[in-house]
Amino acid sequence: MSIFPLLGIEPIINGVGPATRLGGLSLSENVWSAMKEANQSSYRMDELHLHAGALIAKMIGAPASLVTAGASASLTLSAAAAIAGFDRQMLIDLPFPKSKKVEILVQRVHQDPYDHALTAAGAQIRAFGGENGSTVDQLHAALNSNVCALLWRESEGDSALDLATCSKIAHENGIPVIVDGALFVPPASRLQDYLKQGADFVAISGGKSFRGPHTSGLLVASPANIKIALLHHLDLDERSATWSYEIGDGQFADLPSNGIGRAMKVGREQIFGLIAAIQDYLLEPSYQVGDAEVVECKKELDQGDMVQSEMRFYSPLNVTNLHIASPKPLSADQFYSHLASGAPRIILGQEMSDKGFLTLNPMALQKGEGSQIGRRINEIARQGQGKKI
Repeated sequence: MSIFPLLGIEPIINGVGPATRLGGLSLSENVWSAMKEANQSSYRMDELHLHAGALIAKMIGAPASLVTAGASASLTLSAAAAIAGFDRQMLIDLPFPKSKKVEILVQRVHQDPYDHALTAAGAQIRAFGGENGSTVDQLHAALNSNVCALLWRESEGDSALDLATCSKIAHENGIPVIVDGALFVPPASRLQDYLKQGADFVAISGGKSFRGPHTSGLLVASPANIKIALLHHLDLDERSATWSYEIGDGQFADLPSNGIGRAMKVGREQIFGLIAAIQDYLLEPSYQVGDAEVVECKKELDQGDMVQSEMRFYSPLNVTNLHIASPKPLSADQFYSHLASGAPRIILGQEMSDKGFLTLNPMALQKGEGSQIGRRINEIARQGQGKKI
């Protein structure tokens, strides 16, 4: 029986791209096939995680990796690993560890709402520098015995300290560096650059440019740190007498209680699906799903000659977006609302609404939807010329 008629809602045309609030991107047939293959057998999840992580690491040129429940979960597990390591009691205590060494430094220009992914593990975010940038002296001054990690993100301009500088200073003080690469990896070359500059943990989205299951992510780190992160993540309802987890030559971890990552569990379907998605990506990394739809949308707008639009390359997702000016007399918010409530229902990006533009990201578009969007925008523009909408 089809589920859609039972729901009683209308679908949308997703012009925002890999946005969680819109359900992410459509999956390729290869990814669907891999997820179905996963459904045919059961596995010990610790074994599946370690073998899948090793395979993915080899594919993308990383030291080791762990499939996670999204980049946000990768950040949480990174923070948990930095705070508690293999310590069984601290693992149990998170997010309220009996330790003062829970501070994660971040440049003030690098703060964003996703910092909450780290505080969820019990970390305390402490910003250094100012709104116009940071200096080496400010980083040195921010360091103390309570710091367990440093968080680094990409930012526009050159006002922030670069990753290599931050890593050098952090490592001199025995502090690991966490990179939030959710928007920026792939390409794999960018990941390699992060690792060469000293990143100890890199959080990656599986559902953005890799086009894997939207609930998947990837944590890249050293084999030892992946072992720690996995220990915080596994469902460990076993007996210590029959459980074994080697963390080094002849060293074994104590059986912990379920860790902070228990709520971030990953199914075997997500693991298989992400592997297939990365295989797809590596076969054709330059392929941009939906690019033709942006061209078709702009063609409709140019022919209508009522709405200004401009194609702009968006570096983080390696994609060409279309910036669409709000047709007079509508504000960008009114323009958005008309598109979102019309027929078809169209959702565009609002990150430039303050400047009077909406943005069209093509990554989630299906064939023919670019023209549909263009025609609907022209219709709204015509209605706005002397007619009440």
